[in-house]
Formats: sequence, structure tokens, C-alpha cells
Amino acid sequence: MIHVEPQPEPRDFDAKVRRPGRKVLTRSPQKMPELWRKCLGQLWDAYGGICSYLCVRIAPGTGSRTVEHLAPKSQNPRLAYEWSNFRLVCSLMNARKGVFEDVLDPFDVQDGWFILELSSLEVLPAPELKASVRRRVLDTIHRLRLNDRECRKAREEHYDAYLRHLRDPSEGLTFKQLMEWSPFVAMELKRQGLVPSALSPARAAARRKKARAKRPVPR
Repeated sequence: MIHVEPQPEPRDFDAKVRRPGRKVLTRSPQKMPELWRKCLGQLWDAYGGICSYLCVRIAPGTGSRTVEHLAPKSQNPRLAYEWSNFRLVCSLMNARKGVFEDVLDPFDVQDGWFILELSSLEVLPAPELKASVRRRVLDTIHRLRLNDRECRKAREEHYDAYLRHLRDPSEGLTFKQLMEWSPFVAMELKRQGLVPSALSPARAAARRKKARAKRPVPR
């Protein structure tokens, strides 16, 4: 995960989502129409289409973009129609987070708390973290299962596409495109000094070769 900067709510959000939602709650507290779906496209635009938890772009038209309520709406109905409580996430991450509240808020996460082991593409807590922060990072990784095969595969596809581009500029993803599609992977490559502009070509190639050689065969 990386830090996500909160974005202002759309101008029509109050009229379209908040006010009608609160009206329903006042009349029938048990009913909770999914009015937040009306701003799903705006949420996707505001956050660049990036899943706040998996940190990969949710491709348009896949039907997998969702509004995740950071504070579960079943336990916090007054926050069910608040833009500040919405996070853009893919359907997989939404299902895994569920009503649990042990997942770090992407707005609070600081860049560098989560790091990437490139040989396995597993997410790990940064070694220098305070014990309390490390515990929360680990809880988040475990709750969202960020290191299962499916999540690692998502990161691997983008990473390998970038490596293909380095071998043949007519293929794969440029670093700019990698940042747009998989910003966590891109930021980790840069932090670890594996972006060609930060290394000599020979050294960059040697590091990439070493990382690929260490990667275990997927089970």
C-alpha cells in the first residue's frame, strides 16, 4: 500500500448522495439504499482508478470497481453517505476487508511503510518501523491477503510488462505507464534504485537479472 491523498467531494455529491441518504435513514434506519453507487464513476476519476488497497489500476468496464466504506456502514450508518468515508477499491479487496476495522486507512499510510520483495513480489513491513506501526501493517497484509497468488499475480504482470519494455522499447509498459497502472510496484522499483535513470545500464540489468533468478516458481 501507498499513501492516498484525500480528494474533495464532487460538487453534486451532497444533493445526489448525502441528503437523500440521510433522509432515508431518518425515515427507515434499517434501510440503506446504495446511493453511493451514483458517485462511483466520480470516485474512480478522483483517485485515478487505483485500488486503494491492492494499488493497481481497476480497468474500466470490468465491473470490479467498488465503493468501500472504511468505517463499516452497518456499524456506522451516519457515515454510509459520506464521501470522506469512501475508498475506491476493487471488488476482491472490498470483500476481504468486509466489516473488519483492523485494516490501515490508505489516507493514513505513509509511503515506505509497505515494501516489496522483488524476487517473490511479496509485500512486507519496512524493517525500521516502530513496533506499533509494524503490527498494523502486518494486520493489514494478513486481512487483505495481499501476498496470496492472485495479488502477487497482479503485481507480477505489471512488473514483467515493465521488464519487457526495458528489453524491447516497443513492448510492455514504460515507467510512466507502470506508475499509472501499478504505482506501488513503480515506487518500490524507484526506492530500490532499479529505475534505469538511477543506475548505469549494466548495473540495472544485473539487478533485474538477479531479481528474476531469485523469484520462486509459482505454485
